[in-house]
Amino acid sequence: MPKIASSYKTIFFLLVFCAFGAKSVAQETEETTLLSYLKSLEKEYNVRFSYVREEVEEVTLKPLSKESGSIENVLSYLRKNTPLIYHRINERYITITSTENDGSLCGRIIDFETQLPLEGATIFSENNSFNTITNAEGFFYIPSQYKNANFTVSFVGYSSIKKNTSSLSKGCSAILLIPSVSQLEAVMVQNIFTKGIDKNLDGSILFSTEHFGLLPGQVENDVLQIAQALPGVESVDETISNINIRGGTHDENLLLWDDIKMYQSGHFFGLISALNPDITKNITIYKNGTNARYGEGVSGVIDMHSKNTISSKTEADIGFNLINGNGFLNIPISQTLGIQVAARKSINHLWESPIYNSYTKRIFQDSEISNIENTENNVAITTDENFSFYDFSTKLLWDISEQDKVRINFLTIDNSLDFTETLEINSQSKTSELDQRSLLGGVSWNRLWNDNLETTVLAYGTYYLLDAINKDIFTTQEQIQKNEVLETGAKLDAIIGLSQTIKFQTGYHFSEIGIANTQDVNLPRFRNYEKNVLRTHVLFAGLNYISINQKTSVFGGVRGNYFSKFDKILVEPRLSLNQKLGNGFAVEVLGEFKSQSTTQRIDFESDFLGIEKRRWVLADEENTPIIKSKQASAGLVYSKKGLLMNLEGFYKIVENINSANQGLQNQFQFSKSIGNYTVKGAELVVNKKTKTFSTWLSYVYSKNDYEFENLEPSTFANNLDVQHSATLAGTYSWNALKIALGLNWHSGKPYTIPLENFGTTTEGGVTSIQYDAPNNERLPDYFRADLSAEYLWKLSPSIDAKINIALLNLLNTENTINIRYALARDENNQVSVNQIEEISLGITPNFSFQVLF
Repeated sequence: MPKIASSYKTIFFLLVFCAFGAKSVAQETEETTLLSYLKSLEKEYNVRFSYVREEVEEVTLKPLSKESGSIENVLSYLRKNTPLIYHRINERYITITSTENDGSLCGRIIDFETQLPLEGATIFSENNSFNTITNAEGFFYIPSQYKNANFTVSFVGYSSIKKNTSSLSKGCSAILLIPSVSQLEAVMVQNIFTKGIDKNLDGSILFSTEHFGLLPGQVENDVLQIAQALPGVESVDETISNINIRGGTHDENLLLWDDIKMYQSGHFFGLISALNPDITKNITIYKNGTNARYGEGVSGVIDMHSKNTISSKTEADIGFNLINGNGFLNIPISQTLGIQVAARKSINHLWESPIYNSYTKRIFQDSEISNIENTENNVAITTDENFSFYDFSTKLLWDISEQDKVRINFLTIDNSLDFTETLEINSQSKTSELDQRSLLGGVSWNRLWNDNLETTVLAYGTYYLLDAINKDIFTTQEQIQKNEVLETGAKLDAIIGLSQTIKFQTGYHFSEIGIANTQDVNLPRFRNYEKNVLRTHVLFAGLNYISINQKTSVFGGVRGNYFSKFDKILVEPRLSLNQKLGNGFAVEVLGEFKSQSTTQRIDFESDFLGIEKRRWVLADEENTPIIKSKQASAGLVYSKKGLLMNLEGFYKIVENINSANQGLQNQFQFSKSIGNYTVKGAELVVNKKTKTFSTWLSYVYSKNDYEFENLEPSTFANNLDVQHSATLAGTYSWNALKIALGLNWHSGKPYTIPLENFGTTTEGGVTSIQYDAPNNERLPDYFRADLSAEYLWKLSPSIDAKINIALLNLLNTENTINIRYALARDENNQVSVNQIEEISLGITPNFSFQVLF
């Protein structure tokens, strides 16, 4: 890490520069428009003003200095110096009305989900004594003589609501309208950890990146890194491409982007998310009690969505960090047509930053690239690698009418590596290549037939390719390996509102999955090509119930899968129950049956240059059966006055796993035995929040064991058996500054050592390692401290700059994340056992700069 010290100097310089820059920009002009001043206040104090544009755009004033103090001081100043009325609805929303309506009762109609105003909503009294509609900003006014009159608010596509004028005020009270068929969705229990993370009544966790807070070690909203902040969600090797939910492997997670399945999740072969943070707005994670519409993913679901509404104005941002540059553009072409475009590209072809070098060193450990010496030939070799990645996504939004919405999505992801070896003795060189790419596309049509019926139709396709060519520098041997996945399908979903408290959801999904694997060697000549295709028909139905007082919620359903190739039907019940007990307490019970037909297999540690060793395979009901899981959990929740405590116990069994798919690095490495694993444990979360500070502690205990009847011993610890895991973190925000610090610790995962004094054995001329009991040893405990900071810099009334700085592994702790053993042969042709260790990332600084328009 010779460049780390110089990187600190660079970061320190940037901090000083930003501090002086912020001071100079903070100097206010003598006079400005109220409209511009309000926009700057929204950024500075993280509030939102609601107003009629025509009423504020002609008002001018001299702004207060940045040292003016709280928002209340600013509001007091505005009330004295402008001819308008300011009413603070809650901590975030402030309404502004004209004094012309001073004698009227005022209200504002807002969409519950988007928090945007609704224009054209109808307000009418019971006796028809008054009626009116909302203006462009959602405001309406009622004469003050109707101080105790009942009225109804109605709007197409939303559930009508009855109110009394006594609930209104001259300060414009907010009234939230809920989309009619969405009113029984799993509404939030409480915001947890930091702004933008919410726990829902059905047990799922919702991430909203548009107004996200800050987590330790992050310079951008990498959604798959953020997911690992949750208890029970972690990566034993620090990668995005190996997320483990309650002891499951990464391929047991269902990853969806705008309801289209993804088969690739990472850039840099797993160190950063393959999804651009600019276009990913909402992420829902299920660990149990999964909604019946989701199939596959026996361990968990990560459902990611881009923004689904047409913006009222053009939005854009452009930025960079020490790994990549990125940009985003959201253009409303008209009121009914909009387009979103996002792109990201690695910058190492311009500059290889310290973090790029750290990532390179980390990801190429224990691969063909790191093994540059051939002791058998005793010849010096130099190497050079050329790596790049990019992703590009676009979305067309067309609101044909108030009832009909069409969306067209496209996403492409690409990782490319060229690895050149050169013999120093004669300068002869050969280049090996590795490409990993994905293409996703879909067309959806959503129709709101009436207040109680909504349907969505989606046609989609997704393609994945892992392609490698490995050229031996000493011979003419070339090995070609390919793994291809093509999935096409259609989904029909319907939501029917049966009553004020009950919603019925149903649907039909069809998919056709084809997976091909190619192995081609020119010397000695060998070629193997396997292709399997599986068609699946799915019917599901469920009932969602939320009591009128919202104390009882039940989400139940059943999913039926028909696999035509096997003439097999699997029925999967799902349940999620939440019951409030009073005084902040609630109990929750969740359960599910699930299955999946795709999984990943590791044949050899050297496959695909030893970097991305896993290949997708399809169930054949012989060597690879359909994987099934059962899970149950129960928990107690306490949520009151900014304090959240959640204790949950769980039990999960996953059946029909193949030992070849588990990445075993011991005597069972090449075995193909069918078995199961069982994981049981408990998760504890304690989170305390104030207006400016949030701190949380999470702890997970679990025990995860394999059982393979045909292996001896048949029961041993799972590769992912991390029995203890804990996180202690906190975030602090003050005006435009945010700081986050976190500590992550977990016990070591298991590994297998060779027998002492009997490391190898030779039979039939083939030497192999003699191992001790499988997974009987433990890696040292893992510990990492992370720090991050964010500052929002006001460049102008319409342009902001966001600066983020992060230090991953702040204390530069050396963590061993894997140990395996391999045979090594010296120049005398003597065989010995070589221990191979993988070490975690050391101290890794990162910096990002983003301009928001």
